[in-house]
Amino acid sequence: MGSLPPVLLCISLLFIHETWGQVEFLSLPDTVSIKESSPIGTSVHNFSLINCTINNPTVTITSVIPPATYFNTPTQTLNGSVFDLQITLSSTATLNAQVVNVYILQITAVCGNETITGQLFVNIIDDLPKPLCEPKFSSQVGDTVEVYSNVPASSPIYTVVLPKNTTVTYKITSPSPSPFTISPDGTVQAPAAGFANANLNYQLQIQVNDTAGNTCNGTLNGQSSSCLPNSVNFTSSSYSVTIPENGGPGYLVTTLKATGTDVLYQLIVPSNIYYIEPGTGMIRTTFNLDLDTNPSLVTTILMVRAYDRYQRSDNATTTVTITVTDVNDIAPQCSSALVVKQVPQNAPVGDIIETFSCTDPDYSSTGLTYSIISNANSLYSFRMVGNQLVINNTLNYDSYEMASVNFQYLATVVVTDNGTPKMTTNIPVFVTVTPVNDYQPACVGPLTYSINENQPFGTVVGQLNATDADYPFNNVQYSITGAQNPTMFYINPRNGEINLLGLLDYEKQTTYNLVINLVDLNNDILPDPQKQQTGSCTITINVQDYNDNPPICTPPYEEATIYSTNSTAIPVKSLTCSDIDVTSVLSYTIVGGNTNSRFWMSGSSVMHNPFSFNTDGGVYDPENYELLILVTDSTASPQYSTTATVFVTVIPWTTTQATTTTTTPAPQKQTTIVNQTLAYWQPDTWFIVVMIITGALLLGAIGLLTWALCRRYPLCAQGPKDGTQPLLQDRSLTAGLRIQ
Repeated sequence: MGSLPPVLLCISLLFIHETWGQVEFLSLPDTVSIKESSPIGTSVHNFSLINCTINNPTVTITSVIPPATYFNTPTQTLNGSVFDLQITLSSTATLNAQVVNVYILQITAVCGNETITGQLFVNIIDDLPKPLCEPKFSSQVGDTVEVYSNVPASSPIYTVVLPKNTTVTYKITSPSPSPFTISPDGTVQAPAAGFANANLNYQLQIQVNDTAGNTCNGTLNGQSSSCLPNSVNFTSSSYSVTIPENGGPGYLVTTLKATGTDVLYQLIVPSNIYYIEPGTGMIRTTFNLDLDTNPSLVTTILMVRAYDRYQRSDNATTTVTITVTDVNDIAPQCSSALVVKQVPQNAPVGDIIETFSCTDPDYSSTGLTYSIISNANSLYSFRMVGNQLVINNTLNYDSYEMASVNFQYLATVVVTDNGTPKMTTNIPVFVTVTPVNDYQPACVGPLTYSINENQPFGTVVGQLNATDADYPFNNVQYSITGAQNPTMFYINPRNGEINLLGLLDYEKQTTYNLVINLVDLNNDILPDPQKQQTGSCTITINVQDYNDNPPICTPPYEEATIYSTNSTAIPVKSLTCSDIDVTSVLSYTIVGGNTNSRFWMSGSSVMHNPFSFNTDGGVYDPENYELLILVTDSTASPQYSTTATVFVTVIPWTTTQATTTTTTPAPQKQTTIVNQTLAYWQPDTWFIVVMIITGALLLGAIGLLTWALCRRYPLCAQGPKDGTQPLLQDRSLTAGLRIQ
């Protein structure tokens, strides 16, 4: 292989230090070396900035000679009072010592009002492999080929052979221009005008370049003879043939043709891989070629001789280079044929589920591509990053759809090689999502309830509903937080039904505020009280009033003294009555003692009509009244009442008139109807009930006393016959005695 001429680097160090104060670089200017194969992010040079009093100086690469974007802006790290700086290779760095072997970086630092500059010289070291040419071809003497002057124009006379199958380009650098040409496959061709003279020598300088810019040089020496001495000859001194593998035994590689009559062909060096048919020049395989099991079959060089059947001295030789290409016929092989995983539902996006380890058994492994096929349930849930299966979207556990598939995602990872034809391997993936209790239960629906104060024990006040977004949904346990004094309500732990436990009294308490504690259940893969989510809400129970208390008058007895001449618009007495039932409406009625209907009620006030104290045969009202006033609290059932008593004393009062001489005519008598109300006592209902019960108890007591006396004295209990029977017996006994 031809080597590159040495490159002489003349490196001059230039340091421009503009100093205002004492800010300066350490380790600049400097010269560093870096290999052209260095990866992205490789540290190029470390240096420091000292005596900078501000916290964030600006350090930049102001220029690169020759221009390039291969170097990142220096990074800063404050170390005490010194700023440590580092320059690294950028993501666009493509170093090539054959193109540029030194870069000059101008670095500027701005520290407040001070600016300094420095230079860094970066040498690029050539360390990449170069294309290899055949040793003889790339030697100083070079290779030699004999060309006869009568060969056809543009005939192949030589082929540059490389030991490695590499993509390269060929170029004749000397002489320039050259009558010879070289094809893209490295075949040197005779001049288009042929050889004008015989017995001439030619020397060609040929340059071989690969895609990375690497070069090797070779020399080809040509000798032109006057004529073709033999009739048997090949059109080329070498041939290159490419065949696919797995063609089977007897696969036709190529057919050689040599000039002459009755030409036979033979392999100079026998081969157990190929054979040549002597009469036709067809080269065939002896067995099926498989590079996967026998990689050494990739290149074979055969030396073939063609000779005259009757004159073996009339012969020619050629070289046949056979290159076997791999056929992509084996699918990728992976260490895992099936993936079964469990993943919590809160696994973050980007989390790695599985890393696949796959290889391509084919000889010319071309790399593998990973993709994923999802079903409707797992669509967009996963994605492939290289050979890693990662989470693409938040996994869902809390849904009926996931419950219907047992909380399992199904997908298929497809591993495809890049050969022709493409071969694939499918890997089923089963990802089961495990639950995570991450939602708090919450109350929904009405939080205010009403109940009548007269409801009995066990009455359903209402039902509280709560939701929990964790599956199984709404699996919540209810309880009342805090002590109730007394305990008035109970909540069913499973369904949230609220029941009455005590007797309500609207007059004592109208509202109950209960704090309901909510705890979700069975929302983790394993029950764990430490991971249970809780919530709470306050419900209000309003007690509705029910008429269950009688009105009360304070005091129950009132007294009033009035003159008979008092104005009827002035109340005699106003009662002070109340009912602790807020819904009660009190009404007042005079039910007793209202002689001659001289009094009436206006609300709670006792009013009077004009009184009559006529001594001349008219109505003479009493002077003392005992008014019984019935006070009721409702017009509908239930109705409670009480009786208030008002004692009214009326003082008769007359007005004196002056005597006149006018004769008063006798008045005509007219019939007058006088309504007189008889006063009677009408006891309350409760009084009658008490009297009946008292009388019954009294009669029972008398009967019990009589029964006790009769048991003690038997004569009381026997009839007249029983009482006289002993006397008759005594008489009989007396009579008997007398007879004796």
